[in-house]
Amino acid sequence: MDYLEGISHVEMQFVNILGRVKAIEISPQRYKKAIERGKVFDGSSVDLSPIENSDLTLIPITETFFRLPWNKRAARVLCDIYTADGKLREYELSPRYILKKQVEKCEKRGFKPYMAVENEFFILKEGSNGLEPIDKAGYCDVTPKDKTKKYRQELFEALPSIKIEPIVEPEYTHHEVAPGEGEITLKYDKALEMADKIITFRYFSQNYLDYFHGLTLTLMPKFREGINGNGLHHHVSLFNIKNNENTFYDEKDTLYLSDTARFFIGGILDKFKPLTGIATPSINSRKRLVPGYEAPINRAWGPKNRSALIRIPSFQTQKEARIEFRMPDSTSNPYLLEAYLIAAGLRGIEKKIDPEEFYTEENTYKLENQEKFETVPRTPEEVIEELKKDELAKEIFGKIKEKYVNLLEKEWKEYKEIHKVWNPEKVTKWEIEKYLIL
Repeated sequence: MDYLEGISHVEMQFVNILGRVKAIEISPQRYKKAIERGKVFDGSSVDLSPIENSDLTLIPITETFFRLPWNKRAARVLCDIYTADGKLREYELSPRYILKKQVEKCEKRGFKPYMAVENEFFILKEGSNGLEPIDKAGYCDVTPKDKTKKYRQELFEALPSIKIEPIVEPEYTHHEVAPGEGEITLKYDKALEMADKIITFRYFSQNYLDYFHGLTLTLMPKFREGINGNGLHHHVSLFNIKNNENTFYDEKDTLYLSDTARFFIGGILDKFKPLTGIATPSINSRKRLVPGYEAPINRAWGPKNRSALIRIPSFQTQKEARIEFRMPDSTSNPYLLEAYLIAAGLRGIEKKIDPEEFYTEENTYKLENQEKFETVPRTPEEVIEELKKDELAKEIFGKIKEKYVNLLEKEWKEYKEIHKVWNPEKVTKWEIEKYLIL
C-alpha cells in the first residue's frame, strides 16, 4: 500500500532560530518530488535569510513522516534546510545543521552524545476566569485527585504509535508539583534524534489535547506566579565510540563519576551565564528562575540535589551514569541548546575544568551565605549582554548568533513598551499571549 494513499497534504516542518515549528503544506504528488529536489520557501520571513537572498530549500527527513491522528488525511515530516542555489548544500544558519556539526566534532573526539529529556507541562481548561489548571493535585498524586492522568496516559500511548524512526518512546509519566502540571520523560537517544523528538513532542502533544479534548497543553516556563514552572531538564552522557561504554562512569569514585564527567560539568558551569540565553531565552523564562520553586538559580552541582544547576541522579549501572542539567525550558531551541551543551562540555574536558569549588550537598535556596554561589543572570538585559560577549556561542553558531541575539532584544523591547517596571514575580498577559502555545 502506498504510504501516501488517502493523504491530501503533507506538512513540511522545520524550526526557526528560536525553535518554533513552521511548515509549508504540499500535495502528496509534490511531496514525492520534494524528497529528491526539495521545496523552496521564503527564509527571510522566519529570520533565516536576508530578504535580498531569501530563497531556501526544505528537504524531508523521510523517517520522521507520520499521519496526524487528528486528521488522517494529513501528515507531517521534519525537514532539513538547504540552500536554493542549485547545489543543495545544507544551510549554515539551520539550527539542525548546527547541532549536526557539533555532534560530528564530538564524535571526532571519540564520544557519542546521548540525552534524555523531561517534558513538563500544564493541562488547562476553560474556567470562569479564563484558562486554569485542570486539577488541584500535587507531586505523584493519583486519581481521582489527579485529573491529568487520563490525558498523560493517552499521550504516553499515542507517542510511540506515530511510527517514526527512531521511535518517540516515553519512559515514564507522573503528576508534577503544581496543580494541573504533568511530566512525560522521553527515553534517552542520540543528541540529534532527541532534539527531533522534543520538537515532535511539542507539536504532537499540544495538537492532540486540543483536538480530541478541547484542552490546552502549555509548556511555557511559568504559567502562573506562586507555583512551580515547567522545565525541560536534560540528562546527558557521553559514550565511547570504540567500545560503546559510558565514559561518565567510574566505579572507584565516591559518586561513580569519571573525570570525563566532572570536566564536562566544569565546562557547563564555566559557561552557565551565556548558556542562560540559550537554555532559558524568553522573557517568561526569567519568571521561572526565581528562588523556591525547584528551578535552579545557583552555579552549583551535587548528587540528588534539585536546588543545584546540575544534579547527579541516582543510578545503578554504568549505562545509566549521567548528569542532569536542570536549567532549560521549552522556549529554548533544542538544536542550539544541545549544540552549546556539547561544546561547553567538550571545552571542559579539553581544558580539564575542575568543578569542585561549586560542589554542594546543601539546599542552595537556604544557604546562610547566599553569595557562596553565583546566580544565573536575572533580567533579560543581563542575559542578552552575557550572550553578546560570549566567544563560544560565536564559534558554535557563526552568523546565527547575531540574529539570535537580535530576536531576544526585539522581544525585550516589545515587553518594555507595555511594562515599564521589571517584576520577576509577575506573569503578564503579554507573556501568556506570547508563550502559551509554542
